[in-house]
Amino acid sequence: MRTGKERKAAVMREKYRIMVICVGFICLIVLLSFKNTQAVPSFKGQTGLSCNVCHTVFPELTPFGRTFKLNGYTLSTSQKPYETKLPISAMIQASYTEQKGLSNRIDPYDDAPDAKFALPQQASLFYGGRIYDRLGALVQLSYDGIGNDLFLDNTDIRFADNFKLAGKDLTWGLTLNNNPTVQDVWNSTPAFGYPYASPSSGIVVNPSTTYAVATPLIRTLIDGSLGQQVGGLGAYAMWDSMIYGEIAAYRSNNKGITRPLGAGATTSILLDGYAPYWRLAVQYQTGPNSIAVGTYGMITNVFPNDQYGNPITAGPSDKYTDVAIDAQYQYITNKNIFTATTTWIHEKQDWDASFPLGITANSSDHLNTFKLSGSYYYRSAYGTFGGTVAYLRTYGDADQELYAPGPIYGSATHNPDTEASIFELNYTYQDQYKFALQYTAYDKFNGGSTNYDGSGRDASDNDTLYLLAWLMF
Repeated sequence: MRTGKERKAAVMREKYRIMVICVGFICLIVLLSFKNTQAVPSFKGQTGLSCNVCHTVFPELTPFGRTFKLNGYTLSTSQKPYETKLPISAMIQASYTEQKGLSNRIDPYDDAPDAKFALPQQASLFYGGRIYDRLGALVQLSYDGIGNDLFLDNTDIRFADNFKLAGKDLTWGLTLNNNPTVQDVWNSTPAFGYPYASPSSGIVVNPSTTYAVATPLIRTLIDGSLGQQVGGLGAYAMWDSMIYGEIAAYRSNNKGITRPLGAGATTSILLDGYAPYWRLAVQYQTGPNSIAVGTYGMITNVFPNDQYGNPITAGPSDKYTDVAIDAQYQYITNKNIFTATTTWIHEKQDWDASFPLGITANSSDHLNTFKLSGSYYYRSAYGTFGGTVAYLRTYGDADQELYAPGPIYGSATHNPDTEASIFELNYTYQDQYKFALQYTAYDKFNGGSTNYDGSGRDASDNDTLYLLAWLMF
């Protein structure tokens, strides 16, 4: 039998071997991406257009990118109803995170939830483009280097068509997706809203529990909590490139026809029946300017979780009513790009199940999310330079049971109020390589600035420095 020292040495050799393979794989991808064939994002290969026709800096969309998405990802240079080459592309993210409580370890090699280095943080394979005729999709299969998980990520499968209504073009379609707002064409809604990337590291609170350190856990339900937890079918229409409307219905992915849309995801939020979703927006474009103002929302009945964090599968459920307004402005010329986005989400929480169980102190609560961001980019022969400034706030009713004191993510004041500012610098090269330096500063966290959790942690202790290398190919 091997001694403990020999076993430890063997483990270290295996980690080193894996690291060498991964670094070699990333280097190979970078080298291949400089070639002109089979090394560009699939939409570019399908349409023959440069990436910056559809994106300002990925994943933010231009007016043409929004039209491409509304038409089901089907625009193509091919005269056939299908693509002769599968529209496949990929993404790799590697990152470094600095925050109080993190360690100088590397994931996934050290399998450490508090690691500062993530190599990779995430790797994804995309099917992005036409499937057949007017049917297309953006399907993302991702590997999470922090959690060491493989899962079906954001997925949007569409059928789209066009006809004339009152002498104006009307684009209509159907969308099957697994994240409410992922189908939206503006970057002011949660799924593709700013920040476009953030840390996935974690602080160890106890031996069996870790928490993400990038943003607070308290958030409105529609603000990213339902991603990969649900699947839904919706119908949408855009008239005269001006008026947009959509209705959809979602259900849990734990069983039934929508189960494939949650592949690889653990069910942590279980819906009671179907959840309706709506979207209405008005858009105006003139020259380099475009502006959109809209509203979206969702009514969701959710079973509470038991003491182990598992959803209860029967009995009464809690009702979440999310109503939001949003706006986006863009100014795009050959060299200059400015984008401003904002959204405000108001959520009414009726604790018909949680209050009788003692999970909440109030029979109902309110929670609000506010986001405001402004970005500027300059396109040059040496790449695209720019950055973003953003302000984020979560606020709502105090609840002694819902927001209890506790290390890192507790609240000594039983209050969800959190305020943060984000400052980010970006450099994008050849529309494929994106490098970001992001700093998040917290003025308030879970209801306080000092000793907010009752365990001595200040809001500023959660300030985060984040370095990201992001490759699309």
